[in-house]
Amino acid sequence: MWEMVRNWLPPVAAVIIACMGGYTDITSQKIPNEITLHAMSAGLLINLLLGGLGGVASWAGGLLLGFAFFPLYLVGALKAGDVKLYMAIGAVGGWHFGLYVMVLSVLFGGVTAFLLMLVRKDGRRALRSLWNYLANMVLTRTFSMYQPQEKSAYFSYGCCISAGAVAALIWMIIQKM
Repeated sequence: MWEMVRNWLPPVAAVIIACMGGYTDITSQKIPNEITLHAMSAGLLINLLLGGLGGVASWAGGLLLGFAFFPLYLVGALKAGDVKLYMAIGAVGGWHFGLYVMVLSVLFGGVTAFLLMLVRKDGRRALRSLWNYLANMVLTRTFSMYQPQEKSAYFSYGCCISAGAVAALIWMIIQKM
């Protein structure tokens, strides 16, 4: 019984946190610190109690792995709440689970962004604007925040993070079968 708790509590808790973040992101376009910062603290406690010093190492690795997305915040590709949500998921679920979530959520995010650009009325213009922004950054080697032209260019990346967390948990379940 204890082994099952040790193996499943952190990833299930991380999925719950991801879903809370995704819900608030889609409803208010913000992921509040009350979710992410409390989750990071709870992740330390959970991992310390369940895994001792190894759990603390997993917590720290997950936190740092999530922080790896900070450069995407600097260029405007992600919001600060998205980066903190990645950090919270890694802190609670550990670095291994956090890595699965990050890879899967980036895939979900890319597909979602591409589909939204195809479906929306001004999608081609938005895609061309993004392409020009990226080409300008590479050619001039100057970095600036990406500012979409319209408010309609926003989509809830927190939902993609949530979808990545759920998919990572399903992947874990399939692997354990």
